[in-house]
This record gives sequence, C-alpha cells and structure tokens, in this order.
Amino acid sequence: MKSNKSNEENISVGREGGNFLRLWGALAQGVFPFVMNEVGELTEKNKLFVTVCEAVVKPEMFEYAKRKATGRPPVDHMAVFKAFLFKAVHDVPSTSELVERLYLEPQSRRLCGWMWPEDVPCRSKFSEVNSVFTKMGFTEDWFDEFVRTYAVDEPGGTVCQDSAPIPVRAKAVNSKRRLAELDPDQPDPGSRIEWQAGQDADTALADLPQNCDWGAKRDAHGKPKHWKGIKLHAAVTRDGIPVAVACTSASVHDSQVFIPLMKKATERVGAHVDLADAAYDAEAIRDASVEEGNVPIIDTNARSGGDSGSSQMTAKEREIYKDRSEVERVFAHLIDAHGGRHVRVREPRKVWQHLMYGVLVVAVEQTMRSMMLC
Repeated sequence: MKSNKSNEENISVGREGGNFLRLWGALAQGVFPFVMNEVGELTEKNKLFVTVCEAVVKPEMFEYAKRKATGRPPVDHMAVFKAFLFKAVHDVPSTSELVERLYLEPQSRRLCGWMWPEDVPCRSKFSEVNSVFTKMGFTEDWFDEFVRTYAVDEPGGTVCQDSAPIPVRAKAVNSKRRLAELDPDQPDPGSRIEWQAGQDADTALADLPQNCDWGAKRDAHGKPKHWKGIKLHAAVTRDGIPVAVACTSASVHDSQVFIPLMKKATERVGAHVDLADAAYDAEAIRDASVEEGNVPIIDTNARSGGDSGSSQMTAKEREIYKDRSEVERVFAHLIDAHGGRHVRVREPRKVWQHLMYGVLVVAVEQTMRSMMLC
C-alpha cells in the first residue's frame, strides 16, 4: 500500500448521531405504551420489530393493494411485509414456520396486522405477495431513506467494505469443474474497475452479474473456501450500521464492487475514511476514493510487490484500520441472527429481497446499539 502521509491530517473519525433519538422518544412515550395496552407486554425482539416497522414501513406505499369496489377482499400487503420483517427479526427459518407462528401466537399476529388466525394468508399467498415486493423494489428505497434520515448525520467517520458468501439452493451458471480455476487470490480485473470510476453507482452495479454460481474466498485462517450461491457486499460504519449493500454472483471479485458501493456510501453519509482489506488493493480504487473526497486506508496485497500487512501505514492509520473488523461482525450477525443462513428462494432478485429484510433489521438494530438504546 502507498501510505499517503500528506492526507493524515484529513483523517477524522466522526460519531454518527441522528434523528433516531427523536423517533425513539416518540416510540417510548406513545407507540410502545399503546401497543402494550393492546397486545400485552413486549419482548425485546418484539420491541425491535415494532421499532423497525415504525422506522422503515411507509403505509402509503401499499395503496395499490387496497380493495376495489367489487371482488374478493385482497390480502393485506402491508401486514405481509411486516410479517417478513418479523421473520427476519426472529430468524424464522422458513415461510411455512412463519405462517404457523402467526396462527399460534396472537401477539405476533396482531403486531403484523391480523386480528384472527383465519386472516393470515397461506404460504403460497405469502410467496405471491413477496414477488410483488421484489418487482416493485421499494425495500431498497426504504433502506436508502432510513440511512439518510436516521442512521447517520455527521460525515467524517469510517466506512469499511467487505463481502460474505451466501449459499443459495439454485443451479450454478458456471460448472463445478471450474472450481479448480477459481482462485481467491486472483489479480484485480482492472478494466472494469477503471470503467466504474466514470460511471454512477447504479449503472456500475447493474453491469455486475447476479446469477448463482461457484465462488472462492479465503477464510479468516487463509484457507480457500468454495461455495455455490452469491456474494453479499456491504459498506458499514464503525458503529456497525450498513449504509450501502449489493449482491453479485459468487465468482465476482470483491474489488469490482468497491467503487459503486463507495459512491453510494459517500452520497449517503458524506466524505469519510474508506477501510478495506488486501483484496481491494488497486491504484484505481484509491484514486476513485480520493476523487470522491474520501481518504483510503487499504491493506497491501503481497502480489502487488509490497509487504503484506499494515507495515506501511502510519500509526494513526493503523489505529483507524482496526475499525475494519466491524463489517465482519455485521455479516456474522446478519447470517446467524437475521435470516442470512435461511435462504430458501432461488431467483436472484428474490434472494436479494430476502436479504434486504435482514439488512433493514440490522441497520435499525445497530443504530439503536450505537446510541445505547438496546
């Protein structure tokens, strides 16, 4: 890595705050007492669920699903959306188990928006409505709005990037025979990275493949790991709040997603310090980060001719670089506690929708934790 000592004085680590405290005050003084008066005492997870719904869900978006003048009463789409958030909060493994819990648990059912067990749709209807959500794409818009409104107010903090393997039960578009060719230490594919520098984030992300295929990545012990599925990429603040996320095919190199996610993060949280491991060691990435007004601190990959590790960083850079591990903790929390381990859908956009429910929950939960509200 080329240490940029001249930029050291520009490095500042801000503390995220936000309008979330005002939202929490409204919840504590009005919403929670009202809900508990209606459905009884709330568990901590159900309090998190209510907070996620209040912070994210926009009831006006479901006007399209209201009952027309004639015909059969439609399924309550807002209640279904809340049910999928409930599924992510409680890490329910499957939609069938979700439906069963809603039948058997009056409090859970009423929190989602159904009064009686017979009001809860069947599993196939849940899947049908979820397909509508996937096509409309408003979940991503709500995540963007939450980050801008509640998660971060103060620029100048750190944003770290990494990716996590997500196994998917779908047929891989590349053959299993290609496993021998997949090298987790493959050189950075520079041509795409250089092209991304001149494109907006959405265009650059749309160019990346998203189908299920075979991928390779080194684990924490340096051993190569192969899996069939996708990669989830995230840009995360030092408080563990995801501010930009993307899904690609498992075989896509991490470095190809850095620039578009960095641009999204800069747009949402302002100028910041970019932290990344040696997989992102490319001059074009550093140049793009500086061009956006950020300060890149990226580890050195041994193949680039430098010493592996942080030996070329200044003392201040090494201290700030410790924040990079936060993104790995966020991935672990998403996978272990909020649905990342239970991907039962196959189509790429549905996989993305499933993960976005968990990402929304993690964003709200980590915002609460950063303000010591949970």
